[in-house]
Parts: sequence; structure tokens; C-alpha cells
Amino acid sequence: MRGIYAGGLAQGSFSRLRSPVNRAQYFQPNLVKLFAADDRTENLCIDFAITSSGQDYDETEIARTLQIATKEGGNRAAVDVRFRNLGETNHIRYDFVRAGERWKIADIASLSHRWRLSKLRC
Repeated sequence: MRGIYAGGLAQGSFSRLRSPVNRAQYFQPNLVKLFAADDRTENLCIDFAITSSGQDYDETEIARTLQIATKEGGNRAAVDVRFRNLGETNHIRYDFVRAGERWKIADIASLSHRWRLSKLRC
């Protein structure tokens, strides 16, 4: 997770993960389908930066205040990412499931802004 947030553009690493050629490698099928539907629509349903839960961000503030905590149990894990962005506290949770030898992102939710990626409809 630190690679998504630390150094450089906060959204850049995540964009590479969700690119059409990579997404099946990093995300569970439900999110792969969501991203594909988002790609096909003229009016994006995911019209914000998932990693910062908004349109604008201050990568220096994010990097300075970034805290990451992981909870793992069996074939599931949750990574809680907390940071301040433009003076606002953010808490984003990444839910992972084990898929063979790899971990894949099953869902992403903002606990501070009350959205869950899997609940968006494109």
C-alpha cells in the first residue's frame, strides 16, 4: 500500500494497477467488471481519485501523515490507510482475499466519506 501513496503522484500507482491490461492480476472479478463498465461509460461513475477519496490532493501532506495498518486472518486481510489531505482526515480500507498464491483487492471503502467501491453502479 505504501507504494500507492508514497513518492510521486498518489493516484499514479493505483492507475497502473487498474489499467485494463493489469486489473485482473490485482483485483477480484467484481472490481474488474466495475472498472471495465466505468471505462465504457461516457459519464464516469468513478469520477474521483479512489486513493485520495476526492478530485484534488496534496501528495506532500498525504506522505507526511500516512499511516498504514494491516489485519490478516486466514484468506482475508484488511489494510487501513489513514492520512490528511488538504487538511481533511481520510480513512480508506482495502479488503484483500487470497487467490492462490496472490492477494487481490476485493473491495475499497472510504470510512471517512462513506462510499464503498463495490456499491457503485456503472
